[in-house]
Amino acid sequence: MANEIEIARLVGHVFGDGSIHKSKQYFIYTNSNEKLQQVVQQIIEQVFGKIKFNIGTSISETPRYQYSNIVGKFLANKGAPVGSKIFQPTKIPEWISEGSEEIKSAFLGAIFDDEGNFRDSKNSRQIVFKSAKVKGLKKELEQYLSQIIQMLNDLGIKTSGIKRDQIKKRKDGSEIVSLRFWITGRENFKKFQEKIMLLHPEKIRKLSNMVPAG
Repeated sequence: MANEIEIARLVGHVFGDGSIHKSKQYFIYTNSNEKLQQVVQQIIEQVFGKIKFNIGTSISETPRYQYSNIVGKFLANKGAPVGSKIFQPTKIPEWISEGSEEIKSAFLGAIFDDEGNFRDSKNSRQIVFKSAKVKGLKKELEQYLSQIIQMLNDLGIKTSGIKRDQIKKRKDGSEIVSLRFWITGRENFKKFQEKIMLLHPEKIRKLSNMVPAG
């Protein structure tokens, strides 16, 4: 059972800042937070044993860890998306979306560690989650965010509806649409703190500021 929870977190990171190379199928995790890189590395070692990896940087100079295709193929078989997520539908696998609270918590913790925006200022306290795809996949993007919202609801966390964030035009002429939802309210923040396995140190700190004392 412990391995399934750890695997759910790895799958969550593929939906977040990670990716599986379309042809070579190695697993890449691109994130500037050292703690998250360490956690991913530790889980991979626990699940797969000693696996070689390469460390590089992305175009934006963000640390980029590349792991063997043994990891990528395994995660793909577990329902993680392969290739660019912007250009394909992404659906959370049923073993996670319908799984135990612990499995949902691990997956949601990973994607909010990677892509959640935690705002702890006095005038704007909210957790914002947004995702993007090419405009032709807007409906599929809504369905993906609806899955996340349902999983949060299953854990007692209420959210806003899905709203349009922005549309950007790429150099190749294609349009990218981003959608978002948010979480507000002290009770929701407290429930999020209790139920979601968050590991990003700065986001943990901000969430603590958002939760009432006592």
